[in-house]
Amino acid sequence: MRAFIFSVWAHVGSTSADTLAALKALAARQYTVAEQGGRHVVSASVQGKSFTYEMPAGQTGLDFTQMCYDAWRQVKIGGASGAAMTDDELDLFLSDTDGENTNVTVATFTRRIR
Repeated sequence: MRAFIFSVWAHVGSTSADTLAALKALAARQYTVAEQGGRHVVSASVQGKSFTYEMPAGQTGLDFTQMCYDAWRQVKIGGASGAAMTDDELDLFLSDTDGENTNVTVATFTRRIR
């Protein structure tokens, strides 16, 4: 997730507001998905800038939309006050200064209701 947010952030001007707007536009499916050599590549024009992203194997356009939502939510409520990240907070999150690795699932729990 962090790498995807970084990719969007780097393409749109390196601010929290621009990143949120770009993620919102991407989630609104303002993109195209093309197959190139067995891989799916997302292409979009976001805020007047070209953006491409190669999806991991096995993912679809719906998976991409979900990833956009998850990324938007992280930036939107991930700030210290529970509000949108400031530019500095987003920069620190993307820099990963505390050595976190949020791209690895540590545990998953499921509760069955009978």
